[in-house]
Amino acid sequence: MNTPGNLRSDLYSAFYQTDTSEVIEFVKWLAAAYDISEPAKILDIGCGTGRMLREFGTMGWETLGMEPDPDYITQALLVAEEFENVTVLPKGFAGIEETEEFNIIAAINGPFSYLIKIEDRIDTLRRMFQALKPGGILFLDLANFLWILNNFKDRTARTATRDGKTINLVVHHSADFHNCIFTSEELFFWDDPEEGQVRIEETHHFAITSLSELLYLIKNQGFTKIKTYNSYKARKNEKITGPRLMISAQKPR
Repeated sequence: MNTPGNLRSDLYSAFYQTDTSEVIEFVKWLAAAYDISEPAKILDIGCGTGRMLREFGTMGWETLGMEPDPDYITQALLVAEEFENVTVLPKGFAGIEETEEFNIIAAINGPFSYLIKIEDRIDTLRRMFQALKPGGILFLDLANFLWILNNFKDRTARTATRDGKTINLVVHHSADFHNCIFTSEELFFWDDPEEGQVRIEETHHFAITSLSELLYLIKNQGFTKIKTYNSYKARKNEKITGPRLMISAQKPR
C-alpha cells in the first residue's frame, strides 16, 4: 500500500477503480446528446478518490468534486492539485447549495444509493435541480437492487493485486425488506510479512429503490427528457434489464 495512513482509499482503488475510458466517452456523448456546450461545468457528486476528476480536468471542463468520506477526499484533493480547473470540497448531497451553477451533475458508481431515507432522496433531487443551469442535465448511476435480489448471492469473493500483495475481498450481502435497505459487509484480508494476516472490515447500507420510484421523483422535481441505460456502452434510451440503473434527465431551458 502506497498511501501512508490512508489504507481505506488504497483498498477502494484496488477493487473499485475500473477503467474510466467507457465512462468518460459516455458522459461526453450524453453532453452532446443534450446539447451541452463545451467546455461544460460539472459537479461530480460522491467523487470518491477522484478517478473521474482527472478525466474531466484533462478535458478542460470546470469541475467541482464533492466527497464526504475523509479518507477518499484526501486522495481526491491530490488529484485536484494537478489541475487549475478542478476543485474538491468535503461535502455530500446535502452540501449542494448552488443555484443555476452547473451544466452537468453526475453521481457515478452508486453514491445516490447511500440516501437511505426517501425524504433525503427528494431533498437531493431538489438541490440538484436548483444547482443546474436551465438546459443542464442530471446523470445518476446506481445499482439495480431489484435485479440483484432476483439473482441473489449472499457471498461474493474477489482478489486484486496492490503493491505486489494479493488482497482478498469477501462480501456478505443481506436485505432488510421492511426498511428497504441492502447491506454489504466487506472483509479485506492479506498476508503481511511483518504483521501476519491483516483484516479490514467495512459495512455499507444502501437504499433499495426501484426504477419507477426514481422516475417519479425525478419527473416530480421538474426534470424532462428522462432516459434510461443499462451500461456505459449505451448510445440510446434503453429498457432497464440488468444490474444497473442509469438515468439521465434535463432541467427545462
